[in-house]
Amino acid sequence: MAQAHGDQVIHYKQYIKIWGWLLVMTLLALGLGYSPMPEGLKAVLLVGITLAKIVLIASIFMHLKFEKMNLVLLTFSPLVLALILFFITFGESGGSSTHTIITH
Repeated sequence: MAQAHGDQVIHYKQYIKIWGWLLVMTLLALGLGYSPMPEGLKAVLLVGITLAKIVLIASIFMHLKFEKMNLVLLTFSPLVLALILFFITFGESGGSSTHTIITH
């Protein structure tokens, strides 16, 4: 069986293969979480795995693989806006003399 999208066809085998990759990446991320390695490297690897999972889910399960670039950019624009807002407010999250954030 296959699901048609315009003139493109996605077979159920591809869904199962992508699901397998997502499972492997999730298990890898889980293993990285418990591994003894520097926190900075661990964070970079976990973010990389998460971004790879986002791309797989968006391209296959959300069918963005077959869409025009305008729709793809429209879909990911909230992520860009969230990053902009994060970096605008990042400096103010350090605390003040009445409210301090303890970091270890």
